Amino acid sequence: MRFEWAMSKADSDSNKDQSPLATEAKFRRAVQSQNRLVNFLAILAGPTALAVWLGVFDATKVGTGWFWTVTCLIVAFQAALYYVTTRYSETVPALHLSNSVLAEAYEDALNDLDILVEERTWLQTANRLGSYWSTFQGLIEEKAPTNDEDFAESCGLAIKPMIDAAGILFGFGFDDIWSVTVYSYDRDTERLIPIWYKRTEDHPSTGAPRAWRQGDGHVGSAFMQNRILYTIDMADGDASMLLQPSAENGREYDENVYRSFVSAPITLDLNSGPAQFGVLVVTSNVIGRFDDENRGIVGHAAQVLAHLFDWRSRLQPESK
Repeated sequence: MRFEWAMSKADSDSNKDQSPLATEAKFRRAVQSQNRLVNFLAILAGPTALAVWLGVFDATKVGTGWFWTVTCLIVAFQAALYYVTTRYSETVPALHLSNSVLAEAYEDALNDLDILVEERTWLQTANRLGSYWSTFQGLIEEKAPTNDEDFAESCGLAIKPMIDAAGILFGFGFDDIWSVTVYSYDRDTERLIPIWYKRTEDHPSTGAPRAWRQGDGHVGSAFMQNRILYTIDMADGDASMLLQPSAENGREYDENVYRSFVSAPITLDLNSGPAQFGVLVVTSNVIGRFDDENRGIVGHAAQVLAHLFDWRSRLQPESK
């Protein structure tokens, strides 16, 4: 879903003097001139000349008085017709104007329909994703991921359907540079450690993603505040000031690659209090990929992961 900006700009420049109103005015003037000429020739000039010719031919028979009387009546009648037809020559342009208005309304309706189709597709995709996640608890028990490798693979299984539908859910395009990372909080080092990640091949980061301390960057801030954080544009002053990584943990490419993101804490609200396990992060280099609606998708995914973490912590206490 990409638009060729350069082509649109060129078309806009070449047509800037051809607005719909200007085109409509030219059409109206052309139709008016054509109507006047046709009406003059067909209604006034032609019949009058014929009447005069016939009148001259029969003048000796009908008499001069009658001849000129009939001729004057014909001229008056033709003049009346010419006036009436010219007076209402706006009919065709008016119809054209109405047609142009209808055509514009039709285009607007098509655009609205496209938006509705996109919204319907988004809702269907989100619903299918929710249906998959609703059965994930059974998959956890079936796979029983006891070691770190199996556990990371299970995290990937939970997130994969969301990644596959990222084009619909988040608007990711072929030229987006995006990343998805699952962080687990290590209480020994007090750091958020990446245990599973996926990113585009042209992502400038190499190897495993960096670890984060609580409150450091948007990852550490989401964990410390225990709430979903997202931004439309990281270059925005407020977002940059609040969620910028520390100097020791920043990278030169951060401001270009992580322009928008969602960081959702992997947390379960238990009777004894919230059990915090880590953070799920989705990032993109394109501004405005995330909003109030699709951040909820990431939050739901984090909840699914929280059950996976909780299963491991309760039933497999020996696992790390």
